[in-house]
Amino acid sequence: MNIKNYLPHQKEFATSKERYTAIVGGYRSGKTRAIIYKYIHLSVKRKGKVKLLIIAPTYRLLRDVDLPLFTEYFDEKGINYKLIKSDLKIKVNDYVCGEIIFRSGDNPQKIVGFEVTDFIIDEFDIIRKADQKDLWVKALARISGSKNGTGSIVTTPEGYKHTYELFVEKKIGKLIKAKTTDNHYLPEDYIQSLFDNYDSQLIEQYINGEFVNINNQPAYYEFNREYIIDNYKPQKNEILVGIDFNVDPLTAVISEQIQDELIIFDEFYLRNSNTFRLVEVLKEKYPNKTITAFPDMTGKARKTSASLSDIQILQKAGIKIQGIRNPRVKNRIAGVNNAFDKNKIRITKNCKYLIRDLEQVGIDNYGEIDKSSQDLSHISDAFGYLVFRKYPLKTPPKWGVSSF
Repeated sequence: MNIKNYLPHQKEFATSKERYTAIVGGYRSGKTRAIIYKYIHLSVKRKGKVKLLIIAPTYRLLRDVDLPLFTEYFDEKGINYKLIKSDLKIKVNDYVCGEIIFRSGDNPQKIVGFEVTDFIIDEFDIIRKADQKDLWVKALARISGSKNGTGSIVTTPEGYKHTYELFVEKKIGKLIKAKTTDNHYLPEDYIQSLFDNYDSQLIEQYINGEFVNINNQPAYYEFNREYIIDNYKPQKNEILVGIDFNVDPLTAVISEQIQDELIIFDEFYLRNSNTFRLVEVLKEKYPNKTITAFPDMTGKARKTSASLSDIQILQKAGIKIQGIRNPRVKNRIAGVNNAFDKNKIRITKNCKYLIRDLEQVGIDNYGEIDKSSQDLSHISDAFGYLVFRKYPLKTPPKWGVSSF
């Protein structure tokens, strides 16, 4: 079958003659669409006797992304197929005959009891590294009885995980790199929005599709002491306060915004405390200021007293609340690093606990904030709630080209 208009990296992936192939690419680089083209070439190669296993990290991604990827393409091209929802299977009865079986990688132990000719694991690096190896072995077992069976990976890079080990360290097959900017079907404003959202490290990872070591490194890697200033005198009637509700310590950072720059000029690090005490120290130190809080929004449920939640205690004290729900931790960290990278933050040197956090809080082996120290991460969480809500990561504009 002659496929028109596919991108060079999509063609290279689809037509690869290697037993194992991986395409590692940035967001919207067209790597997911390459799965369809791989199936078509396998169908031609196997003369309609292809039995392809598609594995997604979660059932939700399987349902929302991978399964519709095939059904929408077949509908668009007028290809005759039958979707068997109960078995998560598609049977194709047309010029690209074959069978596609869909499974979730949530539980590798359930990927047993059947054989296929080929498999593709989508977004492999989203899966925890500890589970990736088991999933890879389970997928290999499914093609063990097939002559010239193939295995492929399609993923955005998420650090030095199993894709890196397999295709860079062990060099088991062909590794194809795809940049977001390689997809010329994307509008310029989409690509520019990614550059606006990401710092230099995330640009390498999520636009250029490069492996970047994100584990066991500082969470706030874009911070350095150039962002620290000697002192600052508040100029406005309103102060902006980031808050992390925790008993020991309860933390807050105090700031104001001057044009597009956020200046952190004070902090509270309260031992064995509560939200009532935080309100007291805020009112004592800044009695004539309007206070707007950017708190951990789980405080809507957490109760310091028998009758009031932490958020309600702040509101009863006349403090305005900004926020509805917390961002994902990953997005919050990305927002902070992006704000530093875009030169939007200054911190006075008296904020010693915040500076310590920004220099010492790390990422654990699963890409999450390292919470092993009781003293670290709380005040940088408070800082993160404030920064993310002032400088949120913008949702990229929608783009109308569904073919790539």
